[in-house]
Amino acid sequence: MTVPMPTSKPKRRISPTDLSMQIFLLVIGLIVATPIIIALFTSFKSLQDISANPHTLLPREWTFENYVTAWNATPFGRYLLNSFIQSGVIVICQVVFSVLAAFAFSFLEFKGRDLLFYLILGSLMVPFQLTFIPNFIMVSELPERCFALLGETANLCNNVGANTYFGLTVPFLASAFGVFLLRQFFLSLPKDLHDSARIDGAGNFRFLWQIVVPLSGGSISAFAIFSFLGAWSQYLWPLIITNETEMRTVQIGIRFFLANQERGTNWGALMAGAVIVLLPTLLIFLIANRQLVKGIAMTGLKG
Repeated sequence: MTVPMPTSKPKRRISPTDLSMQIFLLVIGLIVATPIIIALFTSFKSLQDISANPHTLLPREWTFENYVTAWNATPFGRYLLNSFIQSGVIVICQVVFSVLAAFAFSFLEFKGRDLLFYLILGSLMVPFQLTFIPNFIMVSELPERCFALLGETANLCNNVGANTYFGLTVPFLASAFGVFLLRQFFLSLPKDLHDSARIDGAGNFRFLWQIVVPLSGGSISAFAIFSFLGAWSQYLWPLIITNETEMRTVQIGIRFFLANQERGTNWGALMAGAVIVLLPTLLIFLIANRQLVKGIAMTGLKG
């Protein structure tokens, strides 16, 4: 009896088209990553190394002094806390509201459902700059309206308006993009699941949280990542709505750190601050990259 020899799988040959595409993507990736690489290496350079001529990409002498300077020059810890609170509240509210709205537009039948969805979808075409002034006026006047409604002794009114977490987050608690993204995936779920759940006596909320949400983990995670990246990188709204140091976010903190440099810009400390700000988003992207791509593909938006 002869034992058949294992056959090795033929090596997959890369076509010239695939090779050129990979080279093109590699070049584009390097171009996009160049500012980040320069900022990272500059944050470890001394002042003499930064001002040396000719310049070098790698530090001649590695130092962590720039990170200590950036952390101590401004209340960086407070800025990070504000950014995490702002981003966390926005992500939680956007995910919850988007899941509920997407479920209603996917599984529930009510009058004007399609029209309401198209109105929400149309809001994606309205730039935030167009609603910036109305939002600012509304948030700024909230304390006065709150005191007029609840009385001058209402402590709750001190936590709304400008220079509050409420003012930082309230214009972004709902996301039309999230409603659209999750609705696309919910529509791909079999309608028989909803019918079977109703026959078994499960209400809409039970069906949503015990069946729909577990099946939609990838899409919900992808949207949560998008929501966090958008909330963390906000600059214009926190710049306008906050004028107190203890309520500024990290992006605004770096802007004022740059403005307070009286003896010239300390590029090493500035780049160290930028790396600290970039680190959370970079870690989330590296950790959840596969989940992000999978979630987008599952919604039917890919290709």
